[in-house]
Amino acid sequence: MERPVGGYALLGVAACAALVLPAFFLPPVPIDETRYLAVAWTMHAGGHWLVPWLDGAPYPDKPPLLFWLINLAWWVTGVHAWSARLLEVLLALATLPPLRRLAFALSADARAAAKATWLWLGCIAFAGFAGAVMFDLLLTLCVLSAWLGGVWLARGQMRLGTVWLALGLGLGILTKGPVSLLVGGLPALLAPWWHPAVRGRPGRHYLALLLALAGAAVLALAWALPAARAGGPAYGDAIFLKQTAGRVAESFAHDRGPAWYLPIVPLLMLPWTLGLGRGVPASDPAAAPGHRLLDRFALAATLPAFLVFCLISGKQPHYLLPLLPALALPAGARLAAGRWRVVGWRVGLVLLVIAVGFAVALARLAPQAPVMAYACLGGAALPGVALVARGRRPTTVATAAVATLVLVALAKAAFVLGLGPRYAVQAAAARIASAQRAGIPLLHAGQQQGLYTFAGRLTAPIATARSQAQVAAWATAHPGGWVISSYRHYDYAATPLYQQPFLGRRLAIWRAADIAAQAAANARTRAPEEPADAGD
Repeated sequence: MERPVGGYALLGVAACAALVLPAFFLPPVPIDETRYLAVAWTMHAGGHWLVPWLDGAPYPDKPPLLFWLINLAWWVTGVHAWSARLLEVLLALATLPPLRRLAFALSADARAAAKATWLWLGCIAFAGFAGAVMFDLLLTLCVLSAWLGGVWLARGQMRLGTVWLALGLGLGILTKGPVSLLVGGLPALLAPWWHPAVRGRPGRHYLALLLALAGAAVLALAWALPAARAGGPAYGDAIFLKQTAGRVAESFAHDRGPAWYLPIVPLLMLPWTLGLGRGVPASDPAAAPGHRLLDRFALAATLPAFLVFCLISGKQPHYLLPLLPALALPAGARLAAGRWRVVGWRVGLVLLVIAVGFAVALARLAPQAPVMAYACLGGAALPGVALVARGRRPTTVATAAVATLVLVALAKAAFVLGLGPRYAVQAAAARIASAQRAGIPLLHAGQQQGLYTFAGRLTAPIATARSQAQVAAWATAHPGGWVISSYRHYDYAATPLYQQPFLGRRLAIWRAADIAAQAAANARTRAPEEPADAGD
């Protein structure tokens, strides 16, 4: 019998190591990771446990569950970026047991459940986002719990199913909002279509579903209602309306067309998209169990939500993560039955192409990258070379999955070595924190998005300006202050106190007196006024 994450202990250890090790070396990536860590740090430093805050204002874009969990990790380890990343790796690995249990609940055997788990563990989406400080793998864990509750409801385990469905949906709302209801609740809603037992008792099933929804609402509102009162009317409107209707109708972030996701799913499921081929089914029909239940459940769990995601204007690749484990269920059953097989040389070729792609991107983005970065990419190519060299000899799904994990881990190491200095803000943040402690007035020209808050462990927000006129007025009023910016629109001719490369441009700190003098000189020569928006 295969284990939940594979048949070989050594491969399991290698998989976990490949996921965990990069978490200790990757610095927070702007702007998402730096922003989320800034919110978690502000919660930690200021005790804002009910309402998340960012840059001196309530932060309504995300509910607090991930920030609470990060602070729980910090309570154990102290405040470090690596502990937040390690938490994310553990959350990713925590999705494996409920996926296996879900396969069993849908009548899959142990081999099919193990192969489905390896398929999920070994896809680029899982390996790439494990360790990233984001909300989507925590949401995936909540969605898998909700799916498991929905399957138990369909099987007639009403009490257990209701509790798990309510917990999965409620915690999902506390993770990323009402999208949890869409992704986690649709299979239970469509249960009469994919589970024949529900057709004989639809009233009982839907009554339990309503109870689960009520339980999820109670769990979510236990936070949302007091948070809306504490955060004020604008915050309440934002968490109840803006983060749902705003993203559906006309996105205020990541606005993309309806077809944008169509090529994304095959990329997220690499190497399996190209690495699985037709097999030779078992001659004994009893050895090849039917896949109708798994197929229909996977369809109900993915297709309706995917179509809704396509219609929602705000889109990012990682938004699809909670849908992907369902695709592994029927694929795992087909691998176990011999109807599909892992084509090792194809998987190896895919991994080689990815490694070469990383090398080309690194050469273009960081021409001065150290040799060690390319050495890591050379190591990342070795699993692909080994699989290609095996030719047509059989390859297990566990072997292919670990090869993918090793590739991604080494590619992340190359990214840190080659591109890390271009987005690391620790040195600038240390200077800003020192100035803040010394009482020097600070202004950030353009949105800061918490860029320096966590890296500098700042305890007070930095004032911001959104136009050149505001910067000049502030600099004139605070000649002893500092002006900070990384936007091209706010790049000044005066000699900065500090500067560094940052995301292809310059991050710099200037004396406010120099900025004021430059503004005065420009006014005397009647230079045309700059546009008001930062734009970058």
